[in-house]
Parts: sequence; C-alpha cells; structure tokens
Amino acid sequence: MKARRPLECVCFFSTYLPTKEERTYVFLSLDVFSDFVFNTGVETNDDVANIFKHIYLLTEHPNFKKYIDRGFMLVMDKHKELAPNINTIIEPLNGKLIFDGQYVNKIMTPVIKEVLRKLPNQ
Repeated sequence: MKARRPLECVCFFSTYLPTKEERTYVFLSLDVFSDFVFNTGVETNDDVANIFKHIYLLTEHPNFKKYIDRGFMLVMDKHKELAPNINTIIEPLNGKLIFDGQYVNKIMTPVIKEVLRKLPNQ
C-alpha cells in the first residue's frame, strides 16, 4: 500500500516491552505517508478495552485530527473479531478498517526496533 497523503494508511500496533516490574505494552500507530509515530500510551495488558481505548486516543490526537477531514484507513494485524466495535469508533470519522498482518509487521518492525534500541539496558 502506497500512501499519497496523511492518514491514507495508518498502521495500529501494540507490542510487549520488557520491564523489571511487570508486563508492559506500548500502543503505537504509524502514518505511512509521513512516518509520523503516534504513541498513545503504555498499559499492563493489551486486552479489548485497551485496544478500543487506544484507537479512540489515536483519533483524538491533535496530529491525527489535523488531517482527518479526508478520512483514513486503519490497518491492524489482528483482532478481526473486534471489527464491528472498531468500526463503531472510526466510521463516524470517515475511517475504514482493514486487517493485514504482513503489512503491519513490515511497516512496524523498524519502529519497534528503534523503540527497543532507545530503551535503557535492563
């Protein structure tokens, strides 16, 4: 997928980060056009409630809202069973949802590597 404008393709992803205290998941999204990374936060799990929360936080991010007028496509790697609920969040904002795990992994792997590289040694 080649993006020709901001938000035409936004990959949404959560990943586990190693910590000394407890499991930690960081929620990230990447605008494929600009390579802008949206960090919507960190949680102790990536359950359904947190997935919905971070999709909502993404849509409320000032840099996301700036370009939302032309719509957007949210690409996720998993959670197809949540599609009806996710669509409830994004369709009123002219958002479309697709699932493509290979594409999300290809786009997000360099981002995750950079995040891990910047973490202090455990």
